[in-house]
Amino acid sequence: MSGETVKKLTVYTLAEDYTGYDSLFWASFGISFLLRIESGGGKKTLLFDTASDPEPILHNIRLLELSLEDIDAIVLSHRHFDHTGGLAGVLREIHRMDIPIIVHPRIFDVTVNDVPYLEPHRSRLFLNEGLSGENRKDNITSLGGRWFCVKDPFPILPGVMTTGEIEDEEKVSYERDPHLNLFDIKDGGLIKASAVDDISLCINTSGGLVVITGCSHAGIVSITKKAIRLTGTDTVRAIIGGFHLINANDELIDRTVKDLEEMRIERIFSGHCTGSNAEYRLRQVFGERFERLHSGKTIEF
Repeated sequence: MSGETVKKLTVYTLAEDYTGYDSLFWASFGISFLLRIESGGGKKTLLFDTASDPEPILHNIRLLELSLEDIDAIVLSHRHFDHTGGLAGVLREIHRMDIPIIVHPRIFDVTVNDVPYLEPHRSRLFLNEGLSGENRKDNITSLGGRWFCVKDPFPILPGVMTTGEIEDEEKVSYERDPHLNLFDIKDGGLIKASAVDDISLCINTSGGLVVITGCSHAGIVSITKKAIRLTGTDTVRAIIGGFHLINANDELIDRTVKDLEEMRIERIFSGHCTGSNAEYRLRQVFGERFERLHSGKTIEF
C-alpha cells in the first residue's frame, strides 16, 4: 500500500462505553466507528464494528445528522458480541443487498467464557453471541451482507487496508498472550483462546498513518508495528480504539505505553476496554495528545 494515501478522513464514534459529560448521546458496551474517506477511489463510507446493540448506533447517528444508508462496506474487528451485536439492525437500516462484510475466517468460532467446572461460582457465557441468533451467518446474508472472510491483509480502498491476522512471530513478546479468560471449542475439547480473529484498519493519510482497532486482542503495539510495515510509513498520526489493558498489571501497562512513546505516536484516542489505569498512564505520558473516546466524538484528519 506504499504510496497510496487518503486525502481526508473523518472518524465518527457511533457507539462507545462512555458518553462524556452532559451528553444526549447514548453509551453502548463496545465500539462502533463510521469512517468517511476521500481518496483516489472517491468518497467512501466504512463502518468499523457494530457495538453490542443497534439502538444506540441508530440514536447517535441521528444526533450526528448522518446516515447508514450510504455505507459501502463493514469491517468487524473480531467475534465478540460487543463488536458484532448490532450487525443485523445496522443492515436493516442500510436496506441494500451485497454489502461487503470483511472479517477474519475464524470469526465464527465458538468461544466460551466462565466455564462452570473451571470457575464453578460463575455462569457459562458464549461470547460469540453477536454472530448467533439474528446475527447468524445465513441471516446476515439474507439481510444483504456479503461475507469476505480473509486472513491476510485486505485492501479496501486506495490507502485503506486491514492488518489481517497478527501472527505470534509478528508480535512483541509481552503481547503473545492475549490475557483472556476465554476458551475455544475445538475438536470436542476446550483450548485457551488465542483471539487470532482480531484485525484492525490501517489508513495511510497524506500526513501519516491512522490505526483503528476494536479491542486490540493482538496487542496494540504489535498491531501498530504491523500497520507501519504494511503501509511503509513510520509516521503514526493516531491510534484509535480499545487497547484491552483493563485487567493488565502495572508492568504490562508501562511497557505498552513506553513502546507507544518510542514509536512517536502523535495522538491517541482510546476507551472501551483500555481501562482507567492505562488511560491514566497514557495521559501522564502523552498529555493533551491523549483523548478519551466517547459516543458522538468526531475526529478529523
